Amino acid sequence: MAGALIGGAGLGVPFNELAAILKKFGERAMNFDPVLKEIQSKVNTIIPLVSEIEELNEALEYPKEELENLKKTLEVAKKLIPRCVGLWKYNYLRKSDYTKKLRELNSEIGSFRDILLIQTARDGKKTMKLASEIKDVVHRIDSRCEIINTVDLSVAVPEIEGECVGLEKPVERLKTKLFKDGVRLLVVTAYGGCGKTTLAVRFCHDKQVKNKFQENILFLTVSSKPDTKLILKSIIQSLGRFVVSDSVNDDEAFRHLEQLMGQSSRNPVLFVLDDVWEGPESNKLLEKFSRMPNCKILVTSRNKFPAFGEPYALEPLSDEDARELFRRAASLDNRTPQFPDEQIVEAIVKGCKKCPLALKVIARSLSGRTAPIWKATERNISRGDFILGSEETLLECLKSSLDAVSDDKMILKECFMDLGSFPEDQRIRVAMFIDICAVLYEQDECETLSNLDELFTRNLVNTVYLRNEAHEDDYYSESYITQHDILRQLAVHLTNEQRIDQRTRLFVDISRNEFPEWWSKKEMQPVKSRLLSITTDEMFSSCWPDMEAPEVEVLILNPGSKTYELPEFVKRMNRLKALIVRNYRSFPTELTSGYQVMNCLSRLERISLERISIPSFSNHNLKPLLHLKKLSFFMCKVDRAFTNCSIQISRVLPNLREISIDFCNDFVALPIGLCEIANLEKLSITNCHELSSLPEELGKLINLKTLRLRSCIHLEKLPESISMLHELVDLDISHCVGLTKLPDKIGNLQKLEKLNMWSCPIIRKLPASLRNLKNLRSVVCEEEIAKWLDIVSPRLRNLVTEHKEEVNLDWLLA
Repeated sequence: MAGALIGGAGLGVPFNELAAILKKFGERAMNFDPVLKEIQSKVNTIIPLVSEIEELNEALEYPKEELENLKKTLEVAKKLIPRCVGLWKYNYLRKSDYTKKLRELNSEIGSFRDILLIQTARDGKKTMKLASEIKDVVHRIDSRCEIINTVDLSVAVPEIEGECVGLEKPVERLKTKLFKDGVRLLVVTAYGGCGKTTLAVRFCHDKQVKNKFQENILFLTVSSKPDTKLILKSIIQSLGRFVVSDSVNDDEAFRHLEQLMGQSSRNPVLFVLDDVWEGPESNKLLEKFSRMPNCKILVTSRNKFPAFGEPYALEPLSDEDARELFRRAASLDNRTPQFPDEQIVEAIVKGCKKCPLALKVIARSLSGRTAPIWKATERNISRGDFILGSEETLLECLKSSLDAVSDDKMILKECFMDLGSFPEDQRIRVAMFIDICAVLYEQDECETLSNLDELFTRNLVNTVYLRNEAHEDDYYSESYITQHDILRQLAVHLTNEQRIDQRTRLFVDISRNEFPEWWSKKEMQPVKSRLLSITTDEMFSSCWPDMEAPEVEVLILNPGSKTYELPEFVKRMNRLKALIVRNYRSFPTELTSGYQVMNCLSRLERISLERISIPSFSNHNLKPLLHLKKLSFFMCKVDRAFTNCSIQISRVLPNLREISIDFCNDFVALPIGLCEIANLEKLSITNCHELSSLPEELGKLINLKTLRLRSCIHLEKLPESISMLHELVDLDISHCVGLTKLPDKIGNLQKLEKLNMWSCPIIRKLPASLRNLKNLRSVVCEEEIAKWLDIVSPRLRNLVTEHKEEVNLDWLLA
């Protein structure tokens, strides 16, 4: 029977009355039968427990029907006990009948007492534990808000994904070499795509390695342009739990780490530095790490770095292992692959066995294809010496896998090549890639996700989810794509095969202020690209030469400097629909201008800013962006833009449909002007830890369909005006650990279908009006709330509840 959640339950009065009767009759009643003495003891135990529940306005868990029976029994008991005293004096013959009734009463009161004791003990422990967790997590988050901006560099060891063949012996050799006394740093070297990273990951998951280093295994991707300060900050934060200020230089950060590593109580640490390239920054990084005490360092690189000892050259797979890897990769969904000819298979395996990445990619591309495709691929591979081939021949080998894509799936090749728009070894947000595909291919979110899944199946991308519910309810802000640097190189290689003025996508990588000759001399212009990506480094001065690019529809700017100006030539991009500005460094880039540029972009539909410090909207004569539908801020500094904003936002953004504000730590209040955009349909504010309240003007968003307030840990209440959002379909307040209640009139949201209130531990009772949500189909909540919903669910016929057993707040620190 479902448990009733009834605040106080109204039991204090009858139990107190019963206790008074027992006290009044005193010893006379107790002498009638020992059962009465037990009843008195239990009643005296129950009274303070009931009082505690009533004082805390808690919910009492007890079967509703039995609760009503208990109340009736208490009323009978108040009459029964005086009669017992009379029987003791005058009617001994009926004493046994009344003793039986008293025993039944004793049993029922005893059961109720036991439930109260269990509930109060459990709730007390749960509340204390939960309060402690919340306090600890909030304290840690508040004390390290600076570190939140380094979320792109994870130190966690990746999970083992996909096929893992032929690595047992290399792992054992690595252990023998690295664990040897006197060896502190070991370089694993091989061509790109040969499995260095896979071997390093497999090494970290080895049982003996995990026993030796316990939790102290840190895995960091360094890449060709290492951000040394970001690497050190991430390591120190992970090991020492304290923040390294941005004012600290690299040498000071190294000293901090050296002191931390020198602590006598610290267990040994394993550092894995993955994908280290040749260069002065990398050499300095390895030199500093090689002097660190109490640690071992495993490096993967295409270079040997002989100054740091004899490297370990990763050997190619054996014929047997290469054949097994190929067969596994070609067998999608565990189907038995139908190879057209064993000789063709052997030729492909022989040609690619030195590069497991190429072997897997080609196998996946051939799965389910016809015999002519297999033969054509085999011929292409046989033309070059891929066993001992160069990087160029490797790229040609991988290119054959894309050539095998069927005509009806050519969009996959386009999406794959678009991923070359971003710097190597970077996490690419799924939400950002959705914007690109929406403009270039007119795809919706489902179609884009389907293409990404197909690329993942073909081993052309990897996906990263920071949370298990990453794709629930169209929420993609914590979902990422990553790509092997060789595969990114392939995308760039394929793009660069065409003349610059003929390319449909154009990637430009600027080091310091050295522009390519075709650009600085204005050759091969105008360019005809629909997608233009420009990456600049930390030394870039924002002195832009002119460019003619009238066909560009998606502009991706990847700044690496502390300040940045949008190029003036963007003003003439009359077809521009999506503007993406994404800083790839650890600090926010200050956008020193840009509003004058955007005044000229009348067809702009989507703006996405990541790790950008946004200037104030005030004092700028902004023209209305009539076509802008979506605006996204991710890990941006937005306080200057929104505080004391004097412009009428609804005039500038009259047709905005969606706004996302994610991981913006200085976002303290929702501008009232945003609440005046009548066409807004989706408002998403997630992981904004300084947001404590929302304005009552929120109720003006009469067309809002989705309101997502996930992980705003200091948000204490929702405005009552939320009940005026009559078009609202999806409400997400999950992980709002400071939220105390739901609005009383939430039942007015007659179109509400989804309510996610998982991990809102302070909310213990729901408004009675919730019963009126006839269209509510899904509620994600905790167990106690789910029980209450089960009781009212007959009125909510389509409702499905999902509850989880424990509140775990560790995700806040991911």
